[in-house]
Amino acid sequence: PIQAERKRRAYVSLFSSNVALSYRKPPANAPAAATETPLAAPAPLPSSPDTSQTAQLLKDMQPNSISRVPAQMDSAETIKDRKEETRNPAAVSAGAANAAAGKTYVLFEGTILETVLINRLDGGFAGPVECLLSTDVYSNDRQHLLIPAGSKLLGETKKVDTFGQTRLAVLFHRILMPDGYSVSLDQFKGLNQIGDTGLRDQVNNHYLRIFGVSLAVGALGAVAEADTAGSLVASGTDRMRQGFAQSTAQSSAQILDKFLNVLPTVTIREGHRVKVYLAGDLALPDYLNHKMPSDL
Repeated sequence: PIQAERKRRAYVSLFSSNVALSYRKPPANAPAAATETPLAAPAPLPSSPDTSQTAQLLKDMQPNSISRVPAQMDSAETIKDRKEETRNPAAVSAGAANAAAGKTYVLFEGTILETVLINRLDGGFAGPVECLLSTDVYSNDRQHLLIPAGSKLLGETKKVDTFGQTRLAVLFHRILMPDGYSVSLDQFKGLNQIGDTGLRDQVNNHYLRIFGVSLAVGALGAVAEADTAGSLVASGTDRMRQGFAQSTAQSSAQILDKFLNVLPTVTIREGHRVKVYLAGDLALPDYLNHKMPSDL
């Protein structure tokens, strides 16, 4: 009987799983069929679990592993949301507190808003733009005030990125009215007084710097060639001095070449008049029908 049991266990081990199992006593309420033993084998050793028991154990383990993964993902998303809230504690969506009654009126595409720039713009960097509306904006029938004078238009400017550029591109994305009512704009462009896209005021092409660097590069080349004899009659000292002068001139020229590629600087001073062109229809309620909270 012992040899037969060894052969049986060796055969069953070929199909066993890599999961480590422990032998436990069957529960008291287990079916009688599961506890019966063959009559032909007197007092056998504790039998190892067969393949069906292994499959049942693996099936019982799967829900636990699957349930842990969503729990971990949910906890990771919760931590990420908390970090974002901590990073931007005061961030709110544009127009979150907007409230108005009555019908809305449409400002059609092509409408021009007259504004005045209140902050200086430097084309060397991309930065914010703030303008004040200088005239009231009425509905198409001229009976309802939609945007009062003094409303603030917010936008951003693009950095100068090409040589010879003389105008600064400006885009607007929001209107903020005196009572706190705000309207989002779809990147409407800013025009100058004659209707050209972009703003132009002061342009510095850095000609003095470029010409000064050019003269310096030429002077270094002349110094490198000065006081050098011909290659046939030059002594060792002359050749050493000539090589040192040439290497110094080349290094200096490479450094100065960086100052030749200077982009122009476009500056727009405060007080400049800007026209905001509506590139799409804009639906707005009457300004008198705004129902804004008093504690904004």
